Amino acid sequence: MIEVKNLTKVFQVKKKGHGIFGSLLYPKYKPFKAVDNVSFTVKKGEILGLLGPNGAGKTTIIKIISGLLQPTSGSAFIDGKLAENQQEKIGLVLGSTMIYNRITGYDNLEYYAKLYGIKNYDSRIKTLCKQLSIKNWLNEFVENYSNGMKMKLTLARALLHNPDVLLLDEPTLGLDIKISEEIRDKILALRKTILLTTHYIEETKKLSSRIIILKNGKIVNTIKNPKRIDIKGVILNEY
Repeated sequence: MIEVKNLTKVFQVKKKGHGIFGSLLYPKYKPFKAVDNVSFTVKKGEILGLLGPNGAGKTTIIKIISGLLQPTSGSAFIDGKLAENQQEKIGLVLGSTMIYNRITGYDNLEYYAKLYGIKNYDSRIKTLCKQLSIKNWLNEFVENYSNGMKMKLTLARALLHNPDVLLLDEPTLGLDIKISEEIRDKILALRKTILLTTHYIEETKKLSSRIIILKNGKIVNTIKNPKRIDIKGVILNEY
């Protein structure tokens, strides 16, 4: 369902110049390779975990597949077609940054439902939010939501158009243990093709059927059947 071939992304990072005028008037840049010739596939119905430290390239890969970034080289495919042309098949979660705080939860979802061209969106919104246990908060301003509720609303937004593929970037980052477990259970129950990034070893072990370990933009290991082995030592050695 997802295929990534020889994906590379190079950013031009500003170098610090000599003095304030050197930095402002004559800026210099150096290349930074965030993703370095990465290839992998995700089968239909599989949950693949991307695990790695900060700067490993996890979020960059998610953004390229979702179409938010263009690769320097290589390609990403959804169901055999270029991912950038398959946006209607993708649901994206990038933390809680894709929702608006100064309007209600319902208004957020109504806005995105209209963008997706969803008919009968009212029933779709209420069904999703009931499943995610935030239906009673739909008419409240999002700025009054807890972090866990914001993440659930973000997940509802990503599921509105019933996508074939979910791209989840750190879906439980900063949440308490109880809410994190609740969201993980919801993710498992979706039974969709999912690419998941996380810092948490136990999270990726619970959710993923395979784990790819990234470091400095490269794949350094792939772990099959992570639920059957003690992966902590393997991962710590790679870090």
